[in-house]
Order: sequence, then C-alpha cells, then structure tokens
Amino acid sequence: MTTRPAGGAPPPRGVRAARLLLSGRVRRGWRRLRGDAWPILTGALAAGVAYGIAYWLVGHEIPVFAAIAAWISLGFSADRHPRKVAELALGVTVGVALGELVGALIGSGPVQIAVVLAMAVAIARLIDGAAMFAMQAGVQAVVVVALPATLGGDGVGRWLDALIGGAVALLVAALLPVDVRRRVRVLASSGLTEIALTLADVARGMREGDEEIVDDALTRARGSQGVIDEWSSLVQGALAATRFTPSRLKHDGELLRLQRAATLCDRAMRNTRVIARRAWSATQGKTSQERVSRLVQRLSESADDLAAALGSDSDPSGLRRQLLDVAGELDPPSFTGWPAQTLVVLMRSLVVDLLQLTGMSGEQARRELAAVDARDEGDTDSPTLLG
Repeated sequence: MTTRPAGGAPPPRGVRAARLLLSGRVRRGWRRLRGDAWPILTGALAAGVAYGIAYWLVGHEIPVFAAIAAWISLGFSADRHPRKVAELALGVTVGVALGELVGALIGSGPVQIAVVLAMAVAIARLIDGAAMFAMQAGVQAVVVVALPATLGGDGVGRWLDALIGGAVALLVAALLPVDVRRRVRVLASSGLTEIALTLADVARGMREGDEEIVDDALTRARGSQGVIDEWSSLVQGALAATRFTPSRLKHDGELLRLQRAATLCDRAMRNTRVIARRAWSATQGKTSQERVSRLVQRLSESADDLAAALGSDSDPSGLRRQLLDVAGELDPPSFTGWPAQTLVVLMRSLVVDLLQLTGMSGEQARRELAAVDARDEGDTDSPTLLG
C-alpha cells in the first residue's frame, strides 16, 4: 500500500512528470554547457581577434565578415578538425566573393538573390562535396546581395575580411584543438548516471512502499534517452573527424571503445526502463519488496561507479566483482511468484549489459554469470575469467 507523509496531498501526476522532465533537461543542459564551454570561449575569442585584425591592422571600418567567418568556421562543436574548419571558411569566402560580384553586376533584389544563391551552391558543389561548404557559400552570398548598404566597406574589403576570419579560425583549430574524447566521456558519464539515478529511485520507491516514486523513475528514464543518442552521434562524428588526422591511431582505439559503450548503455537504459515498469507489480509482498529493492540499489551503485570510470577514462574492469556479487543473489527460483522471477531475470540481463561496459564481451559476461550460478550450486570447478 502506498504511504504518504503528512502535510497534504501530493501534486498531480502530470505536474510531477513535468517537473521531472524539466529538472532532467536542466541537469543535461548544464552538462552540455560545461562540455562546450571551451569551444564557445575559443570561438568567441577568435571572432573578436579576427574583427580586431581587420579593423586595426588592415583598416576596415566595419569588418563584420571577419567575425562571421571566424565564428561560422569554428562554432562551438567538438569536431574542429582542420579540414572541416577549412571547408567552412572557404564556403564563407566563396559566398562573399560571389555575392559581391553579382551585386556589382546586377544589383540587389529577389531575382538577384535567387541567381546568386543558385550560382554559389552550384560552384561550391563543383569545388567540394561537403554539404556545409555549399550551405555557407549560399548563405553568405545571399547576405551580401540582400544587405549591401548596411555592411560597410567595398567588395574587395569584405572578401578580405572573410579571408582573415577563416585564417584566424584555422589557426585556432590548429593551436587550440578541442579534445573530442573529453566531451564523449562527459556524455558517457551522464548516460550511466541517468541509469544509476533511475535505479536508485526505483529502489527507494519499493523501499518506502510508494508506487508514484517508481512511476517517476520511469518518467526520468524515458526523458534521458537524448543523452545516449547525443553520445552515440558525437562519437560517430569524432571517428569521422580523426580519419584524416595524424593522431588517428592514437585516438581511434578509445573512441571505438566509447562507441561500443554507447550501444551497450542504450541497451542497459532500455532494460532499466523495463525494470522500472515491472518493479512495482512484481514485488507486492513485503519480503520480496525489501529484497529486490536492496538488489536494485546495489545495481544503481554499480552503474554510478561505472559512470565515474568512463567519465575519468579509468579502467572499469575492477567493478566486475561487485556486479557478479549482485548476480549471485539474482536466483529466479528463490523468489516467490512468476512476476518477481521475471523481474529478477530482467535484472540479470542488466548485469550482463553492465559487465560488458567493463570491457567484457557478451559471451564472457554470460559465462561469468553461469560460473557464479554454478558456484552457488556447489560446483567449484566452473571456469571464471576473473581469476
């Protein structure tokens, strides 16, 4: 039976769900900001430096395209490999040059905008196959033709400003590279932390006999999928970025491990959501409730430890023993009723996911679980990978 502390009725479920989703967004948004702080700062400084060079050293009165080219080329993304920065910088300069040429020949207006946009994108596609290169060429050409009177300076000056901005961006990308792996590690830690928090709430809800806490945990889990999706997308982009860099062999090993971890974390989160859905109905008896809540709490602690290991790039293999200790207590026949037994099977599946996140293969993780089961049954000759 659900217990409630004195002091009034709880807020409606819809309000609680909205609060949980909002708090989750704020938490994840803060993590994003912390992860992107360095790219944002260096990109903004590059725009200011480019503007200052064009204004003080070259003598241009309003060198707006210097700042635009620097910021667009760098942005705040973590994949600032020189080739991408060069493509964006070249796209800006090509677009500005075409815009100036078309504007000088046929002026400004809707027809001219259509003409210069088509020309800029067509020429960009002839030069290079990168979509962002063509996109930036078209955008900058439209800006130059549509706002010729407000940009200041002459055509050659604005084109030179774009070159200055692009050159500053390339210099920043070369001298102040962004470590993509650090951002991926932050997302990896966040993804495992979401699993740990969800399991902790499920355990607390069962321990306190409060079904709504368990429901809220499921709401939290559903709202956290974006972290894992962003993790997977970023690591794929990072692998593509290092394809043309000298550090490829050095970085790709860790990035491939983090890519595998993203897939495993996604699987673990799905299992966690199923556990949250089944937890309440499967543990209505007081004995089962206490026993399962204790095991769920231990899984939460293991997931939290994994989050710390992945976030700090430390070896997670030392966490295998505590996961297998939990698995040793997840014996379905020892629980009463098929709902509780089904829940225990789901928890065993989550243990396999978490063991794989420590570096095991799926086959190794299942073999370790089988060895634990055999030892519990008295078969001491069963093989183990832990030594």
